[in-house]
This record gives sequence, C-alpha cells and structure tokens, in this order.
Amino acid sequence: MIAIAGVAAGVLALLGVIEYALSGNNSAAQPNATATTTSNVVDTPDAALETTEPSADVKVQTGSFKQQRGMLTIEVNRVEAANGRVKLFVTATNASQARMTLPVVGIAVLDDLNRTYAASSSKWDGLVTQGTKTSGTVVLDEKIANGVNSLTLTFSSISGQFAPTGAAITVTGIPLPK
Repeated sequence: MIAIAGVAAGVLALLGVIEYALSGNNSAAQPNATATTTSNVVDTPDAALETTEPSADVKVQTGSFKQQRGMLTIEVNRVEAANGRVKLFVTATNASQARMTLPVVGIAVLDDLNRTYAASSSKWDGLVTQGTKTSGTVVLDEKIANGVNSLTLTFSSISGQFAPTGAAITVTGIPLPK
C-alpha cells in the first residue's frame, strides 16, 4: 500500500515538472500546437464583415497571395469587402525552431493609391510557435476609397530568434473583390 502511494506521488510530481516546463517562456519547451483564431467575433468596424458566407452585400476574392522571407511565410487566401470595409484572411507559417511574434500594432496596409490603413481591430493572435501555422483576420480600421484595386499587407514588427532580416514581411498585389 505504501509502495503504491509512493509511485502515485512520483507520477504526480513528474506531471507537475512537465506542466511547469511546457508553461514557461522557453520556446524550446513549448508543444508544437497550431493556434487558430476565429473570424466570427463581434467588434469589427462593420457588422457586414462578420459573415463568412458570401451575400449580395459582401464581395469575396479568393486565391493565394503570399510572401516568404527566411523561415516565415505570410499568405492571404481570402478578401471580403462590404460597404468600403475590408477583411483579409491571413495565415502565418513559421518553419523555424523558435517562436515568432507578429503583433497587431505592426500591421499596416497600403492601397494602390498610396493610402495607408491601420488594422488595430484585427482578430490576429500574433504568436506563431515553432513549426506551426496561425490564422486570423486583418480588418482595416477605415473604409477603402473608391478606385482602389489592390492592397499591400505588411507585418513590420516581427520578433523572434529566426525573424526575417529587418523584422518585416510584405505581401503585395492583393486584389480587392469587385
């Protein structure tokens, strides 16, 4: 009976050590899990963009618009536009052995008429653990002007051991749905 209690205590102690190691800030100790954020969350600037189903009001453009720098790849695979508001569906793939962070404050979008848009209301987690992908949405804070045909998405504050040189990555030529 005492031997069984000792084994049980040892197993519990070992589980505690494993949990502690996985919860720390050491990127090498983190599990390889894919983080995904949903695009159907309230608090975007325009409720018309909350749908994931195309409607008469929401115009959709799909495709693969991407850029790779070093061990990081950014891909935009869907663009939704409604009433001048734009939502970009973005995936970041980290092929390195250390985590990277792509914060929302480092997101900027430039249109083909050289106007810049912030994306502070985005549903973007920003943390991409080693060897995984994370997906989310980049929602532009202001309405897009008439006559805009394409966008350029830039993440300019990337951090991490294997972050691209210059801590930035840019995807150009993202078409707006018509």
